[in-house]
Amino acid sequence: MVHEAVTIIDVAQEAGVSKSAAARVLARRGSTSETMRTKVLEAAHRLGYRPNQLARAMKSGATNTIGIVVPDVAIPFFSAVLRGLADTARAAGVEVLVSNTDNDADVEARSLELLAEQRVDGIAIAPVFQEDPAAIIRLQAEELPIVLLDRRMPGLESLPLVSVDHVAATERAVRSLIELGHRRIGLLTEVTRERAVLDDLSGRVGDPYVRSPLRPSAQRFIGYLRALREAGLEVDDDLILRSGYTTQDAQRAVEDFLARDTGATALHATDAVLSSGAYRGIRARGVSIPDQLSFIGFDDQDWTTMVQPTVSVVEQPQQHLGATAATVLVGIIRGAATEPVVHLLEPELITRESVAPPAQAR
Repeated sequence: MVHEAVTIIDVAQEAGVSKSAAARVLARRGSTSETMRTKVLEAAHRLGYRPNQLARAMKSGATNTIGIVVPDVAIPFFSAVLRGLADTARAAGVEVLVSNTDNDADVEARSLELLAEQRVDGIAIAPVFQEDPAAIIRLQAEELPIVLLDRRMPGLESLPLVSVDHVAATERAVRSLIELGHRRIGLLTEVTRERAVLDDLSGRVGDPYVRSPLRPSAQRFIGYLRALREAGLEVDDDLILRSGYTTQDAQRAVEDFLARDTGATALHATDAVLSSGAYRGIRARGVSIPDQLSFIGFDDQDWTTMVQPTVSVVEQPQQHLGATAATVLVGIIRGAATEPVVHLLEPELITRESVAPPAQAR
């Protein structure tokens, strides 16, 4: 074989590793296992690959870039996370490459490979929910630093996680309503999982959900169950509203809920999208807030302070989440300690005019 014709791709295929892994070994950049290093160097020797080909194509050492992969950068939550991550990374001398997956697993896989080929030093990712996140697992095996944002996946339990404490978020909201005297509290959720499974998790000692591949919405459901359990209140399935993840679905669910005689005196929506739909549904039914129904939404959106009465919300520390992820990822890249593996940030309950004691308690 003519030496000049041999590429990194040839070496990667010969060694049975990805192109990005072969590039890191041949550039002597980043940490790799001795087994992988041996496989790549032996493949390069067999094919007659010349290392100076790579040297002309890239800088030696770190590239001082990281990637962030999110489902939808247009969602205010992820926009704020990105801002916090980018500001913190740049302060540390690191630039950020952004990839948007549109919640598509195939797009996510291609994005990850592209970022690896761009030789980023590490990746922060809010992964698409799937049973087998093979693309992430492959990069993890190749020892590319990865930090999970906001949620876990099966098989990724050992990766660092930076997330809001979703259980505490809804637990705090529901507890505040209980303290006001509410006993019939509705929950608007997109969760489809059987309640029995979440009931079991909510009653366990410790926090098993932290390492479980549960969606944030399921963790918030656990917070609802825990708040009721701690107050000695029974869980009534008539008070649990299931909705699709759209404003229109949430509005219909709330309108149908309010049309029934459930005796609910309060309602909590566990997501920003569901919150706006819930508010529309309450208004469409002509229900007075908080005289007839107290309401707590999720995320401090612009509209929550532009309506009357202003809406109480559970606020996530979105920019702080991004900043923490950047700090953890850069720390791993530069050899700093990674403990604790799980970084849970505390949500804040912002109390406004949409909550009051139930009418019978006034």
